[in-house]
Amino acid sequence: MSDRLVPAPKQVWQNDYYAVLVDAQLGIVWNVRSSKPFASLEELDTRMGAVVDYMDGLDRPRYSLLLDIRAGPGRNDPEFEAAITRLRPRWFRGFRRIGVLVQTVVGAMQAQRYARQDGVRRLITSDEAALLRYLTQQG
Repeated sequence: MSDRLVPAPKQVWQNDYYAVLVDAQLGIVWNVRSSKPFASLEELDTRMGAVVDYMDGLDRPRYSLLLDIRAGPGRNDPEFEAAITRLRPRWFRGFRRIGVLVQTVVGAMQAQRYARQDGVRRLITSDEAALLRYLTQQG
């Protein structure tokens, strides 16, 4: 018998930039970033704000958050950094655990920098199986 976790998330919300999926059995909320770049900072604020607004309706302490940014376009200009810094506290607040699924070393480095800035523990990896194990651990 394999101890490999088999997720079965259901999509519950989507816009052009993010999809929100929930696996109630595993207790994981997925935020999956699309490859579409934001046309402006106003659009970023509006569209990411909509994701956070939706997630405010979830019972966050019941879930871990898996942020899948593998498809997301890289961006680190000062205006983007300021906007994302404003949104992250509300985005990540209240989840049992947080994991970030990255594709590149550069993406991992950016996510690690955000984790240090936020003071919020999270696992950042390109190994989805390891991330699922971490997010489903109790305690």
